[in-house]
Amino acid sequence: MSNARDSRVKLNIVVATAVLAVLGAATEPCYAQVGHPPGSSPYQPLRAKRVVSVGAGYIWGSAGKAGVGPSDGPVVTARGDQVLTGPLAVNLSVGVANLKRGLINPNSAPADSILGYADQTVTLLDAGIVLMLTGQKTWHGMIPYVDLSLGVAFGGSVPEDSLSGFVFGTQFTIAPAFGVQWYPSDRLMLRTEFRDIIWQLRYPPSFFTRPEDDSLSPPVLNPNVENDTEWTHHPTLIFTIGYAIGF
Repeated sequence: MSNARDSRVKLNIVVATAVLAVLGAATEPCYAQVGHPPGSSPYQPLRAKRVVSVGAGYIWGSAGKAGVGPSDGPVVTARGDQVLTGPLAVNLSVGVANLKRGLINPNSAPADSILGYADQTVTLLDAGIVLMLTGQKTWHGMIPYVDLSLGVAFGGSVPEDSLSGFVFGTQFTIAPAFGVQWYPSDRLMLRTEFRDIIWQLRYPPSFFTRPEDDSLSPPVLNPNVENDTEWTHHPTLIFTIGYAIGF
């Protein structure tokens, strides 16, 4: 009986060993198929940690309820990006935009108050924090991202607008953005970005009083309804080309 029991135990051990061997052989090819070999994976580590770029684009948006805010015109930019840790990066940028300004004379009757348009240069300085949606990896060379920038807009002088009393001056800006960076090589970067530049307009008292030339006509802005400040949105599309200077 003891010999028979020992034989059964040995047989069970042999069978179990054979089953495990078969299972191991069957699953090994499956493990090899999971994922991609490092060289063929669509996800590759981002080597470029510091990039400088130049770009060009166009700014649209609101001129405000009085129609005198700067908007609608081309913009050129220069920017530097630095990858931090994980999916985060920061950037500094400067842009110069050539925008249009509506000209009005608030002291004239409405029919005669519109004087036309003038060009105004607006210089944009901002700093932003970037969230790279694929982390520090590219997907087929691309990294989609979202960005939030804070900055300042400096308005150039507009001599033609001496009658209105409105001055754009220096304004705080906030600019949420999203875009895609594409790295065709470790050094070269192409970026398409859409952002909404938001700044505040401040209207002079003359916009809320009746025109001197026609006291029966309404003012430019209704003082019972409108405020003397207004936030305006400026959708902006920018295309940039960059070069990695740090890995």
